[in-house]
Amino acid sequence: MSPMSILQLFNLILFWIFFGCIASYFAQKRGRHPILWFVLGLVLGVVGILLLFVLPKKERKSRVVPPPRLDRSEQWLKLWYYVDAPTREQKGPMEFTELAQNWKEKQLSKESYIWGEGMGEWKKLNELPEVVKDLETANTGPQTTKKR
Repeated sequence: MSPMSILQLFNLILFWIFFGCIASYFAQKRGRHPILWFVLGLVLGVVGILLLFVLPKKERKSRVVPPPRLDRSEQWLKLWYYVDAPTREQKGPMEFTELAQNWKEKQLSKESYIWGEGMGEWKKLNELPEVVKDLETANTGPQTTKKR
């Protein structure tokens, strides 16, 4: 092989890789599988990239993961934090009974952000319906009777 043909072959391979990379990039932006489109761009070149733009944009389906179901015993054993809406001040750590007492005193609402041990991130209270249910039905302390 002459030096000119080796250089031409090298340029051709780089050209193919370039088209594969471009196809892969645009495929990812359009919701398609980037590795498959890299190979198609590598083999088909400009035709592969044009084919990508002729096909309709594929919408990615977001998987909705329901919040983890917590047993009542788990909720009562965790330490909880919440963000006070008016002052944006973090409150906690506190036990669930104290959180329930703050709920009854209207210091937090369904729009308040809360976090408990084991949760991945802060969530609005309305995203955790089982916690709201337990807060609404919680007995926050012993019944006291007045002495006469």
